[in-house]
Amino acid sequence: MKIRLISGSCYVAILIAFYCLKAFVHDFCFDVLVYAFALIGTYEMLRALGERVTKAERGVVYAFAIVCIPACALLQYYRSWGVEATWGCTFLLAIALLALLVADHENTTLESIGSALLAAVYPTLLLTLLVLGNHLVCPPALENVAFDSRLLILFVFVVSPCADSIAYVFGCSFKKYLPAKMAPTISPNKTVIGGVGGLVGGVLGAVALYFIYGATVGSYENMGIWLTVYINIGLLGAVATEFGDLIESCIKRKVGIKDMGKIMPGHGGVLDRIDGTLFATIVTYAAFTLVYMMI
Repeated sequence: MKIRLISGSCYVAILIAFYCLKAFVHDFCFDVLVYAFALIGTYEMLRALGERVTKAERGVVYAFAIVCIPACALLQYYRSWGVEATWGCTFLLAIALLALLVADHENTTLESIGSALLAAVYPTLLLTLLVLGNHLVCPPALENVAFDSRLLILFVFVVSPCADSIAYVFGCSFKKYLPAKMAPTISPNKTVIGGVGGLVGGVLGAVALYFIYGATVGSYENMGIWLTVYINIGLLGAVATEFGDLIESCIKRKVGIKDMGKIMPGHGGVLDRIDGTLFATIVTYAAFTLVYMMI
């Protein structure tokens, strides 16, 4: 438990450091952290898949991870072409993997191509949404409430850990009274009551974020409306976090491993730490985009 606490504290300290660099130096600083997540996560994913992915396919997937995040960040910042850059890289990835059916026909199979695509999507392609969110341009109408990229990142990295933490507390405290399993064949330790706790945690994290962020850089203008927005994003983020946890549990069960890596003692690998975060990013980015469209 002590090692887990120290490791988790170091992770939080790194997040805070890169967030401060984003807020006070440049948005690109946070992209560096996301890039590290992508590179380390890709290594962990390919390691977990083992011989399911050929050597040539590994090279293609690594190339995708190396190029995609910087291309998305740079083109989004300078030209607002981050989405186009991401899809362009994904298209080239698909073409390169298909080309291996001819160039490396003896070793390449349809199953290995599918595994390679999985390693590219999870985590690099999903992390491009965090890059796009990091470079969101806040509409002038929302500047007074600071509904901007800084808030989006806080939502992702506050709601998701809160959901995980409260889910753990609820599960440990009430599972003997309410032992029903959420997904017994995928993750036997996850209970329905723990899942309910996760939703509570997501909402509590969002409410705390509203009042702390509003007091710091935002405002409490139209409190009823904005508090509702925060709560809904927190709830959806918590659902996505739990879904992401189950996705990773399923992957680990399929490949027969306990942890995706060892870089974080007591927690596992980077993917073990950001599994829920990846999917919380999807719904948070979608929610921010929807709010921007409605303004």
